[in-house]
Amino acid sequence: MKLQNYGFLAGALMLLSAPLMAQNPIIRDNFSADPSAHVFNGRVYLYPSHDIPAPYDYNRKDWFCMADYHVYSSDNLVDWVDHGVIVDQSYVPWVGAHSYNMWAPDCNEKDGKYYFYFPANNRIGVATSDQPYGPFRVDQQPIQGANGIDPCIFID
Repeated sequence: MKLQNYGFLAGALMLLSAPLMAQNPIIRDNFSADPSAHVFNGRVYLYPSHDIPAPYDYNRKDWFCMADYHVYSSDNLVDWVDHGVIVDQSYVPWVGAHSYNMWAPDCNEKDGKYYFYFPANNRIGVATSDQPYGPFRVDQQPIQGANGIDPCIFID
């Protein structure tokens, strides 16, 4: 009998907590993945990849298709601002217009400049800005010797 009471209590608690899930989604209008989050000047900035449906003529229908990056910010973790596209594959001369390989990025600040690192085609690129939300200027070449995906910046 005692075990049944605990089961009833656990079930009731689960039902009561269910409406509390996902009450504050950060990104509501598009799909994203692999975010990096940083606090700059008292605001949280979120730099995720942006997943789009595969174009009709794309040869890898079951792959993730990521053509650009947005940045989001908040000063209270409840209300979020989408600052729009900060880097698009069409801005990067060494990335094909239909590569859709713009995966997990990262961003950091040094001496008042913001450096946005992004992977594409197994290379790492960088874009710079005077503000954490852009506008970002894309370097014309990838970082030499930095091959791979998903950069993560470590500052010692």
